[in-house]
Amino acid sequence: MLKGQGFKEQIFENQIFALFVNTFLNGTNGVSSNYKEEMAISHTNNTVTVYSGAVCIQGRFLEEESYNTEVTGTDEAYCKLVIEIDLDKVNTASNFNQGTYKIIKSTSGYPNLTQDNIVKNNAGVYQYELARFRTSVNGITNFQDRRTFLDFASIYSKITNDYETVLSQLQNELEGVKTQEGVALRSDFATVEATLSTPLSPHSGVANISYPTGFNKNNTVVVSAVPKSNNNYNFNAINKIQYVQLNDDNIYINYLDSESDVTGKVIEISIMKK
Repeated sequence: MLKGQGFKEQIFENQIFALFVNTFLNGTNGVSSNYKEEMAISHTNNTVTVYSGAVCIQGRFLEEESYNTEVTGTDEAYCKLVIEIDLDKVNTASNFNQGTYKIIKSTSGYPNLTQDNIVKNNAGVYQYELARFRTSVNGITNFQDRRTFLDFASIYSKITNDYETVLSQLQNELEGVKTQEGVALRSDFATVEATLSTPLSPHSGVANISYPTGFNKNNTVVVSAVPKSNNNYNFNAINKIQYVQLNDDNIYINYLDSESDVTGKVIEISIMKK
């Protein structure tokens, strides 16, 4: 059955909203850096307290309205304080059962987190770490605040900056594509055209072509040189470029046509930078 999400008279369901948010954040989890007390964490000898704030975990938001205190115990253990989302549980109108604080423990090292793909499956368990520490009869030691943060204003600014950077790069590339009196220019590649004169004989002509902007004798390599007429290129063996010479101020061409007058013929030369 096809369902509408974001349509009139249709409910925009929680799992689709979570998919949208998680996609926007590229799967990043974190505490909102500009809401209430940012879920700040403190501890005593055998308790850990999380203060007000909001966190986004896999596209789902959870809010601590005031504060929450967890008793850590005095056993010898490596501990992580986590927020656990369990989508296999069922919420009610009065009770939020799918999210809770939990202290997970191990005697041999900090335990691994359970992180099912709750966005794709809309089911399973995902744990987000707030802090880690060790417990013993002497109390909490080696306490580490493990919160990560989401600054939505900075995220928007980064998107804007990235967009402007890409746009600027495209504009620079487009700026490199120009047409200058027979020059089709693209940064390190150019095609230049010249009309032959006939100083030697009706069948032999020469031309001098100015270098395109950015090209010179020392950085230029000739890729090809062919006669051109009405957008057609003539590769007949009896028509040939005698030679192309890179001078200090121009590109010199000597062209031979054994059968016809070369006056007015157009030669196209492709060059590139070394």
